[in-house]
Amino acid sequence: MVTLPHGVWIEGERHQAAELRGPTGADEAFLLELDEASPAARTTALLARCLVRLGPLATVPEEIARSLVLGDREALLLHVHRLVGDGRLQCVLSCPGEACGEPLDVELAVDDLLMPPYEHASDVHEATFWNELIRFRLPTGADLEAAVPLAYDLQAAARLVLQRCALGRAPVTDELADELAARLAELDPQAELRLAVECPACGLEFSALLDAADYLFRELGWQRESLFREVHLLALGYHWSEADILALPAPKRRLYLELLAEAS
Repeated sequence: MVTLPHGVWIEGERHQAAELRGPTGADEAFLLELDEASPAARTTALLARCLVRLGPLATVPEEIARSLVLGDREALLLHVHRLVGDGRLQCVLSCPGEACGEPLDVELAVDDLLMPPYEHASDVHEATFWNELIRFRLPTGADLEAAVPLAYDLQAAARLVLQRCALGRAPVTDELADELAARLAELDPQAELRLAVECPACGLEFSALLDAADYLFRELGWQRESLFREVHLLALGYHWSEADILALPAPKRRLYLELLAEAS
């Protein structure tokens, strides 16, 4: 059981409680078939499969996972990482100093990256920008997926997201875009985690963005060949069916593989 920082509104009531499980081999196989999908779409698919319950919802369809605000999606991905690992993230960064480029190993604890529940969360917000009252909502996974065709132009993609969040508003101006983006970041701080880092080699202090989805998918390193090699070895050793093996989460599969190796 986990608590979402923002939560979802169902029939006017806020719900933050969610039940989450770690991905199984079947989930890995499914996601491997989505290797051409965008990170936002892969995140939606993973959360829809791993969310067991969300508030009063006993099942969580993709449309609900897609509608979660970005901070909730980031928090859930961090919780998934905890379920498949030891609760720590090993990050490798490079110093951006022109004369440095030193590789930096940074160890992070998932618990330190999770924000407490937002006190002033709402499904719709209001604020005055440039003497104009604007009604807006926080960005969701659906907004990121809608912006994928504009990924070649990050500024245009960001503007599309902001336009979708500004409810009933004419085209968002440059001035409003800056103000609204800053306000969205304040209201959903879990959505964009920045690490404060100091390079031990040159002393440069810099910040690095931690993208939970990108980090999770890269660290898990799901590969079709590796997954089905594990299935093959476990089927030979234990005579289990493919379905039974794919129902196991990765840590348990690896444990059985280690036991087989020790017994050989």
